[in-house]
Amino acid sequence: MYSSADQHRPTRRDYTGLAAGSILLVLLLLLGAAATARAGDGNWAVTGAFADLEPGGRGTALAGALAPLVDDPTAVHWNPARLIAVRNRGLTATHADLFSLDLVHHAALFCAFPRGRHEVGWQEGRIQRRKGDVGSCFGFGLQATWVDLDPEPEAYAEYDLSLAYAARGWGGLAYGFAAHGLLVRSDLDGVGARGFSFDFALSRSLRPCLEASLVLRSLFSSLSWDQSSQDQLRPAAEAGLALRPHRTLAVPLTVSYDLEAAALYEAACGAEWRAIGRTLVLRGGLRWRDDGDEATLQSSAGAGLHWNEIGFDYGLAMGREELGETHRLSLHVTF
Repeated sequence: MYSSADQHRPTRRDYTGLAAGSILLVLLLLLGAAATARAGDGNWAVTGAFADLEPGGRGTALAGALAPLVDDPTAVHWNPARLIAVRNRGLTATHADLFSLDLVHHAALFCAFPRGRHEVGWQEGRIQRRKGDVGSCFGFGLQATWVDLDPEPEAYAEYDLSLAYAARGWGGLAYGFAAHGLLVRSDLDGVGARGFSFDFALSRSLRPCLEASLVLRSLFSSLSWDQSSQDQLRPAAEAGLALRPHRTLAVPLTVSYDLEAAALYEAACGAEWRAIGRTLVLRGGLRWRDDGDEATLQSSAGAGLHWNEIGFDYGLAMGREELGETHRLSLHVTF
């Protein structure tokens, strides 16, 4: 049995302060290192293709600044710790014709299965058991990227199978991880690989209107190519904040840092406005990216429509690649 006094013990406040301070310290360290890093000290790739596909229309519309704000099954990719924000079981399916060339396609399916905590208390003259906040959540995802060379006989495809788990820790700090099984299939000699990667993430609500997150992408990874050569995805750290100045407005911001090259390579900011509650949501974003050769400023826009257990999200990425714009559409179903 619990009481209101148990929820405000000094030890709990201590843990809350420690968790908030830890995330803020990591954010400051990353931002400080990024400020002193010199982008362009040699040609360095951002990440492997496996880690840079931005699934879901919502993430595309927000210019990739979704990690501190995500609350649907795509958190398996964006921020495993934020799976704790998924309230109901659901799935998200998404597809994009990359660069609108009808040549490179990306499709993904994500599912999430939250587990709620139960609390026992005295209510209406008797002891009752009621459902509380989500205590943990399992998720999985399958992503496929393929090149359509028809009528040529060659084929190329990448697959990413992900398993993720998130839970609440001390002081409201949520943690999560995602393990990825990677596969490259190709008809070309020597172009095929198998491997894995591992992501770790933290998330914490600092205030009712402020959420902080830290995602370590490809923290551990390995790819074994058909010709017996070994490769790795480039590890990256993404720090993010999500501001909610009004109940209908959310502003996420993210900064991405290449851990191997010791350089800042991306900063993104988005805005999400609930024009008609959850029924109609309008989104837009800007992203600065430096690939080691030149820095670019890229924009995006999109919208979301939601009715009860079904939702559609559309995102348009503009100026991301010289090849053309990318349109991404996703369907979300709660069950």
